[in-house]
Amino acid sequence: MGKKKPKTSNKPKSMVQVTKIKDNDNNLKISFADLDLNNKKYSLSELTDNKTKSQFYEDLIEKLHEYSNIKDFKKHISTEHWYRNSNHIHPINWTDNRIRENSFTSLDEEKMRQIKEECWQLGINNQGFRIHGYFIENIFYVVWFDPNHNMYERK
Repeated sequence: MGKKKPKTSNKPKSMVQVTKIKDNDNNLKISFADLDLNNKKYSLSELTDNKTKSQFYEDLIEKLHEYSNIKDFKKHISTEHWYRNSNHIHPINWTDNRIRENSFTSLDEEKMRQIKEECWQLGINNQGFRIHGYFIENIFYVVWFDPNHNMYERK
C-alpha cells in the first residue's frame, strides 16, 4: 500500500486584509522587464563554471538587496562619490572609446533615444560582475548581465 497524499486546498483560510504598511517610494526598485535574454555576450551563459555562476547569483542578490535599501538611490549615487566608485557604479557614456557598444541593442531606437542619458552600470562585485540598465525615476531596468565585464575593453 502506498502512502496517502495529504489533502491540499487552494482556498486561503481568510481573505487578505488591507494593511497599513506603506512602500517607501524613494527606495530603488529593480525591474527585469527589459532584460535581454538573447544576447549571449551579456548573459549568465558566459559563466560555464557552476561554482562561479553560483557565486554570481549570491553576489547579485546580496548587492541588489543592498542597493534597494538605500533611500533615494539615484540621488545617493549622484552625490556619494566614494560609494559610487567603490561599487563600480557610473553612467554609461556611449561615446567612450573603451565601450564596445553603441546602445542597448535589444531596445527599439525610440526607447533608446529617450533613455540614453539615464543608462548606468551597477557593480555587483570586485571581480568584474556588472549589470547594465537605465533609470526611470527610482526604477532601475536591468538590460544586460555582464559577468565578465565585456562591455568595456580592458587596457
